[in-house]
Amino acid sequence: LYLVYCIAVYGLRMAIALSSDDPGSDRAAPVWTQVYPAQVAHHNLGGHVGRGGGYRWQSLLSMHFLTSVLKSIEPRIDDDFVDRLNYYYTSGVIIMMAILVSAKQYAGHPIECWVPAQFTKAMEQYTENFCWIQNTYWVPFDDFIPQRSDEREERQIGYYQWVPFVLAIEALMFYIPTSVWRFMNAQSGINILGVLELACDSRNIEPQNRLYTVNVLARHIDDALRFQRDFGRKERSVYLWAFIRIGKFYGAYVTLMYCFVKFLYFINVFGQFFLLNRFLANENTQFLGAHVVWNLLQGVEWQNSGVFPRVTLCDFDIRVLGNVHRHTVQCVLVINMFTEKIFLFLWLWFLFLTLLTFVNMAYWLLTILLPSLRLRFIQRCLEFSDAPPDPQKDGKHLDKFVNNYLRPDGIFILRMIFNHSGNIMCNEIAFSLWTRYRELHKSPKAMLVGAIDSLTKIHPQANEKQQQLQQAQAAACNPSTEMISAGGGGPTGGETPPQQRSRSSTPM
Repeated sequence: LYLVYCIAVYGLRMAIALSSDDPGSDRAAPVWTQVYPAQVAHHNLGGHVGRGGGYRWQSLLSMHFLTSVLKSIEPRIDDDFVDRLNYYYTSGVIIMMAILVSAKQYAGHPIECWVPAQFTKAMEQYTENFCWIQNTYWVPFDDFIPQRSDEREERQIGYYQWVPFVLAIEALMFYIPTSVWRFMNAQSGINILGVLELACDSRNIEPQNRLYTVNVLARHIDDALRFQRDFGRKERSVYLWAFIRIGKFYGAYVTLMYCFVKFLYFINVFGQFFLLNRFLANENTQFLGAHVVWNLLQGVEWQNSGVFPRVTLCDFDIRVLGNVHRHTVQCVLVINMFTEKIFLFLWLWFLFLTLLTFVNMAYWLLTILLPSLRLRFIQRCLEFSDAPPDPQKDGKHLDKFVNNYLRPDGIFILRMIFNHSGNIMCNEIAFSLWTRYRELHKSPKAMLVGAIDSLTKIHPQANEKQQQLQQAQAAACNPSTEMISAGGGGPTGGETPPQQRSRSSTPM
């Protein structure tokens, strides 16, 4: 409602300014395109800002504030579609409905009453205002009007004045969970929003840019996970407050916060049912949405159901010459025609959103908190890499990589990357993290062998020369072997030359 107020005030001020200026002057240009210097009229006591100059600065400041507010509530990519369906689309639809009802109430005629013929125009206006504020009551056309005042009060309808405010509260409640998520996410030490924005950059289509992005993201995730492990070793204590330290110690801070926010979304949308029923239900309609839908399917109109009635009765007293005269007039609540459709749509939408949010919450709880599903997700990511791990040989290392290195927060980040940027980027980042883990936990012997292999691959000619040199050294150390191989080897290889025979027969 405050945003609507800001927009209305800005539009009104702009219309007044444009109408007061000359049509052909430059001041008729849009305010946000250019700021013109203020005109100064000199007087004896100094000068003042010319007409329209101060307004333009004030309008620019108002638009800057309004733009900042709108940017703060726009959707981000550090959540999923169900979250945006709750805090952005649902709250936006509810705000539009609140604007529609408010316009009908405060700019139109929400109630029209049939007054006696002797009433003047002022008396008619007074009657309609009084009945709008004091509430009306509904009695079926086939029933008699109750004579007792307490029976009439039991039939009163007092919700239509508060419909815009109730809708605004509902929209605010839908936005609270995402505010909690954004605030607590900033305390995690993992820039999830920056990670996802960089992973979803369209320039990653080029291989070089994608390789650079993968290295940057893998290094950031590795540093963040190492910080969590160091935090757990330093902050281990019996008196861990709340679950912030517990989550960071077990590497599940972001995961627990996201699951908690999912639970808030579910509690919020589920509580909207009780808010609607508490606000609108009576003794005959304990379950508002089902009752209204059933009446519509059965062809029962508002005249018989009493839900959102269009025609009601209103009692008011007038003091004439010291005597109190009671009048009962019949009024038409045009606003109820809109209210019925709005709340019927909201009830059905909340029902669908409750089921969808519950399924989405269960999905995240199972896929992130269950170790078997976490391991299966990482295996699928590494299957399409350049050097996929062998389940039999690397099974133990892969299990430690998932449970001790990545832990729930690492799995959560990879799943968010998979949901927003696709499996290619997710697979490459997972493989880069797996490579970093293997290099970190490789034994010294394996590191030496790996270094020799890498040098062999890089310098194959030097390797061949080294092998020839080793063979020459071995031949020099064993001359008899060289002679045997040169003569054909063994006793069947032919006669030994005389020089070699005499040399070999010389006693040592």
